[in-house]
Amino acid sequence: MTTARRSADAPRRPGRPRSDQSRRAILAATLELLASHGFTGLTMSGVASRAGASTATVYRWWRSKIDLVVDAVTSIGADQPVPDTGSLRGDCREFALRIIDVLTGTSTGPVVVGLVGDANRHPELAQALREHVLAERLPGDVAMLQRAVARGEMDPAVDPELALELLVGPIYTRLLVTGREISPDLADQLADLVVHAVAPRR
Repeated sequence: MTTARRSADAPRRPGRPRSDQSRRAILAATLELLASHGFTGLTMSGVASRAGASTATVYRWWRSKIDLVVDAVTSIGADQPVPDTGSLRGDCREFALRIIDVLTGTSTGPVVVGLVGDANRHPELAQALREHVLAERLPGDVAMLQRAVARGEMDPAVDPELALELLVGPIYTRLLVTGREISPDLADQLADLVVHAVAPRR
């Protein structure tokens, strides 16, 4: 997945070079506080205190709370490449399993659920998440489906973004609306559904 950071695009403020260990601690603290306090209750000073850093250090690296939250959310799953199992079904199953792991994880699930609500209340947060998390990951996700088209497993007329929504949408629906069980078996069912839906028409 793409891991470009919003803060990396801004000019670096004067000061000592970033400490990678401190940076990781700050991002981890941000996710912990998002899970427990939400975006509204998150403060830069609170993050600094939880991470054992100074507030000045946090502001030197991230100019706003939104920049910090975007970086923290981007760090979720950043070490996992887009699935490339060699088959559309395998890729879809692995992709769905990763989404399920994030949304049901004890540390990451509350973060995502909270941000869904927070984004509705804070348009600037919603825009930042779309532009610097979703949009930057989308090309890699679409490439997964383009490989399926090249292998003859997917109709090239199918909108790849719509196919992705078909794959992950039911997971979010169960989590946020119906409350139905989200289990690894769901990944198999969704993979089969997508493969059937996007197959080339003979």
